[in-house]
Amino acid sequence: METSEIVTDEFLNKENKENQYEELPKPFDFPPLINNGFDLERRGSNDSNFSLRPSYKQKFKPSIARTLIQQILNQRLNNALYDKDQAPGWAHEISHEIKQKLIDLELTRYKYIVNVTIMENKCAGARIQCTCAWDMDTDNVAHETFKNDSIVCTIMAFGVCFY
Repeated sequence: METSEIVTDEFLNKENKENQYEELPKPFDFPPLINNGFDLERRGSNDSNFSLRPSYKQKFKPSIARTLIQQILNQRLNNALYDKDQAPGWAHEISHEIKQKLIDLELTRYKYIVNVTIMENKCAGARIQCTCAWDMDTDNVAHETFKNDSIVCTIMAFGVCFY
């Protein structure tokens, strides 16, 4: 009988200790670190198959971007004469117009960088170079050079996939 009383007392003491720890307030209530219900964001996609890379139809195509750039340059600079005071404003307006046309293509997973350089045409040579680190399967660049009697304009439009 003495043994059963000892077992019972030990069992009761364990229960009391466990209850004692449960009643103590928790200092911080952190959410779990691993969320098993994590769902990838589907940017405008209604289908259940999510791909990290854009489909062929949703890729940035330099040929389409080049035609947009050529149209904008011909409208804006075809009959313009170089003016050092107006050139920065023209570059700013042209870059925003090109970026807006690229956004209108509705390639939802792309970010655009448009670089416009306007200089006076003095029949001198110039070299513009950019170096980027990117994904060769999805990212691309469209570049175009416009010349008339007084202006040389170089444009680079980068389409970078946003993962």
